[in-house]
Amino acid sequence: MRRSFPGYPTLLENSPALFLPVTLGLLLAAALAGGPGWFLGAAILCHLVELAVEQRMPDAGKALRRGQMGPGMRVLTRQAAFVVLLVQAGDVADWTVAAAATGFFLLDWFRTLVLASGAGLRNTNRLPFATRDLGPSEWATPSAESAWQAWLFRMVEGHADAAPLLLGAAGVIVGVPALVPGGLLITAVGTSIIFAGQAGRLRRMRPLLDSARVARDVQRRVTAYKPEVLLYFTGTAVNAYQANMWLNTMERLERKAMVLVRAPEVVGALAPTSLPVVCVTSGEDIMNFDWSTVRVALYTGNTGKNLHLLREPDIKHVFIGHGDSDKDSSSNPVSKVFDEVWVAGPAGRDRYLNSDAGVRDEAIVEVGRPQLSGITAEPSGNPVPTVLYAPTWEGWDSDHSYSSLLPMGEKIIRTLLEQGDRFRVIYRPHPYTGTRTAAALAAHHRVIKLIEQANRSGGVDHRVVTGAEASLHDCFNQSDMLITDISSVISDYMPSLKPYVVANPGGSDESAFKAEFPSASAAYLLGPDCAELAGIIPVAEARGSDPLAEERRKLRDYLLGPEHPDAMTRFATAVDALAAAGPRSTMHAAVLSPAAPLQELL
Repeated sequence: MRRSFPGYPTLLENSPALFLPVTLGLLLAAALAGGPGWFLGAAILCHLVELAVEQRMPDAGKALRRGQMGPGMRVLTRQAAFVVLLVQAGDVADWTVAAAATGFFLLDWFRTLVLASGAGLRNTNRLPFATRDLGPSEWATPSAESAWQAWLFRMVEGHADAAPLLLGAAGVIVGVPALVPGGLLITAVGTSIIFAGQAGRLRRMRPLLDSARVARDVQRRVTAYKPEVLLYFTGTAVNAYQANMWLNTMERLERKAMVLVRAPEVVGALAPTSLPVVCVTSGEDIMNFDWSTVRVALYTGNTGKNLHLLREPDIKHVFIGHGDSDKDSSSNPVSKVFDEVWVAGPAGRDRYLNSDAGVRDEAIVEVGRPQLSGITAEPSGNPVPTVLYAPTWEGWDSDHSYSSLLPMGEKIIRTLLEQGDRFRVIYRPHPYTGTRTAAALAAHHRVIKLIEQANRSGGVDHRVVTGAEASLHDCFNQSDMLITDISSVISDYMPSLKPYVVANPGGSDESAFKAEFPSASAAYLLGPDCAELAGIIPVAEARGSDPLAEERRKLRDYLLGPEHPDAMTRFATAVDALAAAGPRSTMHAAVLSPAAPLQELL
């Protein structure tokens, strides 16, 4: 069922019309005689708006690019306005006007060269191949640009006119025309520094673009390694966590395993692992590559790029996903193209069979969640009970939004903090938080601000955990209670047997909500006003009085399968069984034949 929770607007949140009044003000100040002071103020305001759009309103910036008013065009508009100011001022020498116009012309061409080179370097995803830990003297991907280089690049892209405009306008006001070329010189020096930093990286990148030569080397290395099992990941660096969660499990297999990714940026973004990593960017190269030693391919997501490898008839293809949950994505109809679909426990099987996904019962294998072996049922051991708030993200669209962050996040955190020193709070947002809507990102920042304010007042040290600072599973072991949304976080928390709270942002009837989302059947539900929370959290202080403890024990087995044999044993056994089974069935080869319409796969 598609569900849209409140608080997520479907229209563009931030209008690009924000630029219109400040740009008009700049042009009017330039055209009016005696307006250098007004022009200086308008120029400062323009650049403040630029910074606000970059940091807070990415949707507005995208809309402006689509409307042919990207950063480059806005820079040219402001430069033209400055030349008009010099002409209108009357007491500015002709050489100053000529120097400004010529300087802008030359600087813009230099800037275009630097931006074009930078775009090529930053888009490392156009590299045909990349490898990691696949033998000595392998091809090295150019290192990422430093933080200060990235900052300079943004300044040149959207603020190349800042120094000439601000210094030049000030020069007109105080009668020092030399400030005009001085501003141009500052920008030229900054642009030259960027170009110098790009030169070495461009030299290192050039041989990597020789697809045929690198392909032969990578093929030789893969053939020598003889991988039997592939972990196949098609995402980008931002969602590399979906592959990272499986690395340790793959390392523990007795068969030779390798990670195959499709974006070069992911090679460096993956967590440390003893497994070799290979990136093959092009679908054509994937299909031309020799995968003859591979017996099993494990897929972490349902994406279009899966088809490039799914066409290999001698490989058994398995969907393992990146977490079991009651979200629609955990019973995707596209999963029927795989030889098998591996789920954690009976809940995953029921989820597919009760949906319209078309996945056959005999294709579903329950393997547990091997990566959960490190989660303990012991209390956190902290001086006071710790409550973990781990909301999911806002979803790809409003019809698939399960997140409590925007409608309830601040209420949840505020209620927890109002308990004083009785509880410690850990806030662990989803890595995708704020990537679709600026409103969700703003809510995330407001939650962080509440926690920072509480920490400044002294007492218990609350934590905000993001990025690689600590894994979600580390946060589980540091908690005594979880507050979360409908997501795979619930299933992964189950081994702890600790109490958990599930947000019900739509205010659905409790029985109906738990029937629709079985993973919440042993949860305390939290309505949109969060009124129940103050009465729920004392359970974290005295687990012996928890009335849902036995329900959680039953739910753990339903979501994750039996404790014995352990999940790693079940997972490895499933890999061995497929590897020994031989080529794929005739039926699956027919499904993926060139004659089969793509619609049939969906």
